[in-house]
Amino acid sequence: MWSLGGAIVGVAVNIWFLLIISLEQAPSGEPIVLNLNGAGIFMAAGVLLGYYATGLQAREHQLELSEHRFRALTENSSFAVISIDETSTIRYANDATEELFGYPTTDLVGEPLTMLMPTRFRESHLEGLSQYLADGSRTVDWDGLELAGLRADGEEFPVEISFGEYVVDDNHLFTGVIQDISDRKAAERQLRDHTSKVTQLHAVATEITSADSREQVYQRTADGAVDVFPADVARVAIADGDQLVPAASSDPDSIEERMPVSTTIGYAGQSYQSGEVLRLDDLTDTRSAAQSPLEDGGPQPDTDPAEPRALLSIPLGEYGVLQAFAYEPAAFSARDEEVAEMLATHVTTALQRIEAESTIRRERDRLEEFASILSHDLRNPLNVAQGRLELIQMTGELEHIDAIERALDRMERLIGDMLTLALEGDAVGETQPVALRTVATHAWNNVATEAASLEIESSGEFGADHSRLVQVFENLYRNAIEHGGDGVTVRVGTLDGGFYIEDTGPGIPRDERDDVFESGYTTNQDGTGFGLAIVKRIVEAHGWEIEVTTGRDGGARFEISGI
Repeated sequence: MWSLGGAIVGVAVNIWFLLIISLEQAPSGEPIVLNLNGAGIFMAAGVLLGYYATGLQAREHQLELSEHRFRALTENSSFAVISIDETSTIRYANDATEELFGYPTTDLVGEPLTMLMPTRFRESHLEGLSQYLADGSRTVDWDGLELAGLRADGEEFPVEISFGEYVVDDNHLFTGVIQDISDRKAAERQLRDHTSKVTQLHAVATEITSADSREQVYQRTADGAVDVFPADVARVAIADGDQLVPAASSDPDSIEERMPVSTTIGYAGQSYQSGEVLRLDDLTDTRSAAQSPLEDGGPQPDTDPAEPRALLSIPLGEYGVLQAFAYEPAAFSARDEEVAEMLATHVTTALQRIEAESTIRRERDRLEEFASILSHDLRNPLNVAQGRLELIQMTGELEHIDAIERALDRMERLIGDMLTLALEGDAVGETQPVALRTVATHAWNNVATEAASLEIESSGEFGADHSRLVQVFENLYRNAIEHGGDGVTVRVGTLDGGFYIEDTGPGIPRDERDDVFESGYTTNQDGTGFGLAIVKRIVEAHGWEIEVTTGRDGGARFEISGI
């Protein structure tokens, strides 16, 4: 179309030109002769001129359309788009560039691209561009290159760049699509940190699970928490009744300064009661009153300039609480809570294992005790009975029957005490309020007291397993009568947080008081040596303590406390 128009214009111009010349040269009245060869030449020239003019317009139109499309794409892009020339001068920047780097786009055009990158990258960028223009070799991958950008305020941030190249009239232009990858890098960093923490947790868990005692578990837990979490100090408090008692600290000196706190007070009590990990980013907002760091093992307010700011309180099941403190606010993350739960599982598992092993050891020791009894204690009265029976068979003398009866009676008591230890020694059933006077009287009526007397000096009420507590009194009464004789007096009364049972017998020597609770220990040839062992196990099964002292008349005095 454009070529045809140019040809027509060329023909018209040529005819007009020839016509004017002919009119000037031809005589008046003579026909005008047109030179068609000349017209053809001029026509061809017109065609060429028209083709060139219209082609140039078409190319300019196509370039204009391409530029419009390019701008439409880039201006609506959420990524920064920058074009540079062979000298690394910025020729174009979209609106997203201003949002990313902080420079107005009008200020960027005509400036070197190096202003958007940290100083350490500028020389290598220019060298790489020069080398590419010289021989076409690339020093970096153009697709997804990760670098650091430089904002107008001087802040560095991670970016990902993908380059493209196009050539216009032998001029090389390069366009880069740039995106901020700060969030992605932060996520990758968090993932690396989490992976590192899990690896550290495995090492700490190995140390904890290989511990031989509760004390080792507590200490390794406190030390390991500082390795796993961004904590400056970590402490373990164990549950003892209604209190959380400090048991271990990553800072050895600080444990001596800690005092027991209630299981219902402070963040320690809160996490212990709820069984959930508690994370606090800044303790300065809660330094007062009921939830002060003092009650959670922190320093006294206004006394230490380096006060903990962040807290991670981790419940350890029924055993207690692990607390990690950091001096930086918001030191702990949500991922730390997940790791904390895994750590707590390892700790409770280790404590359960130690408890199970302790139970197994006790059962093993008990079996050894029973084997000793069967091989020795029962064999003696059995041999006596058999020997006396042979004498009766040989001589017919019946006076040996009394010795046989005593031997059989001793065997019966030994067997009874063994069964008590085996079946009920450490077991306590449901507790209920019991009156000291009632229990003491009930047990006295169950024992052959002969001429012995009972004096109840005071009474009170407390929670206990009634039947097992009666056994305690029965065994202590028998012990008093065995060693104090038929005329012994037994006194019962209350203490602050407990009660006592004492007699008027000879008492127990100080150097034997640690041995009297051992199974089979007795200084009476007719005793079994298991009565006081049963007493100790029942008392401890209630969570109480028992101690041997001297009574007011020099006899034995047993004090039960911790009720």
